[in-house]
Amino acid sequence: MINVTNNRRLELQGTTLRRMMRRGARAKISKVLAKLRPEDIAVMLRDFTPSEKLGVFRILINDLPQGASDLLLDLEPQERHSVLEALNPEQVAKLLALAAVDDAVFLLDAMPQELKEQVLKIVDLEERFSAVQERLAYEDETAGRIMDSEYLALPEDKTVSEAIAYIRQIASEVDMISYLYVVDQLEHLRGIVSLRQLLLSPPEGTLSEIMNSSVIKVHIDTDQEEVAQQAARYDLLAIPVIDDDGRLAGIVTVDDIIDVFKEEANEDFYKMAGTSESEIVYQDRSFKVAGIRLPWLLFNLGGGLVAGYFTTRFQETFNMAVMVGFVPVIMGMAGNIGSQTTTISVRGLATGRVVPGQGRIRHYLWQQLKVGLLLGIICSTIVALAALAYGKNPAIAIVIGLSLFVAVQLASFNGVMIPALFQRLDFDPAVASGPLVTTANDVFGILVYFGLASVLLDVLAKIQF
Repeated sequence: MINVTNNRRLELQGTTLRRMMRRGARAKISKVLAKLRPEDIAVMLRDFTPSEKLGVFRILINDLPQGASDLLLDLEPQERHSVLEALNPEQVAKLLALAAVDDAVFLLDAMPQELKEQVLKIVDLEERFSAVQERLAYEDETAGRIMDSEYLALPEDKTVSEAIAYIRQIASEVDMISYLYVVDQLEHLRGIVSLRQLLLSPPEGTLSEIMNSSVIKVHIDTDQEEVAQQAARYDLLAIPVIDDDGRLAGIVTVDDIIDVFKEEANEDFYKMAGTSESEIVYQDRSFKVAGIRLPWLLFNLGGGLVAGYFTTRFQETFNMAVMVGFVPVIMGMAGNIGSQTTTISVRGLATGRVVPGQGRIRHYLWQQLKVGLLLGIICSTIVALAALAYGKNPAIAIVIGLSLFVAVQLASFNGVMIPALFQRLDFDPAVASGPLVTTANDVFGILVYFGLASVLLDVLAKIQF
């Protein structure tokens, strides 16, 4: 109910803003925007035309530049891309100067390459961006790329009272104050103290006496997905990042962790559909979107042509309408079960629930094969009975039922092993799903179907049913 009421309020405010824009009431628009949160403005702008969105953004840049900087982070990828393309490099540099370092890096990565290069040339001489440029030196999608350089850290010989005084002094400059990181004189990470633990400890005690030396940490080159998994596993609001020498380099905070989960989930979703997240950025450019989708569709088309070739060859061999009529059933059922298994496998690999090595993949494969066994028995029995009813030929019914059963087992096997193989080869397992597994199951399904028919039909024809 609260959510519905809030959405209705934002809808009314958006309508009011659009009327003001048509009347050219710029001063009133600025006052309205000043009272709204950037997150709410982002929701309102979804119903605006591109020119209206840009108009609102230009007002924010001139009157409320901090709000414009914050709003950029909350826009959808396609909206952010359109706004950034419409602004000149000087305006973009102005907005980046108001963003936190990790947010500035995120916005730079979201820019078209040409604009990004122009902005970096402008800000290269500005001291404010030295930290941003240093961050860009780290590999994309790593802890070093998304970490926040503003955190609380004190030497281990400081007392509790000194630590509390220090936190009070700089609290306004740091976003995350739930944890205090304890370091030595060379900035090596030694331990961690929660804010609650700090407040409950004797004032004269030192940080080394109350700290937890068993710290969950990651390296600057750790993949961002693994960082998010670690934070989720241990229920952390932030996770420290260390360099090659064990020195504290920054922290990844919970807001960035949530963004990573969303980004990785979206990335896997698009890969499983045989496309990429770039489709959202370029959704208004038909040729661009078609180019993104085309490679996997051509691969799928090639697999379909191979399956069609085998169907044609075997149709000439058997010349049986009943058998050809059940080709879509075999391919469809194997494809559906394969897609289900692959989706679960990819998600398990992404979340760490399914881990290659130590026999875990074998255990998981056996579990999925047992599920496939049950599904195969039920579905193949139904299909065999249907084939018997249609063709009145027990031999063909047995071949069709057996073929579906084997195809289901192969689909279950492929759904586990192909993503696991991609993971082992350091490829994203999400690439293995969708068109790749579907095409493999189609080809294998046809080969199994008509291969068994070639072997069994003559034998079964000699048996009196």
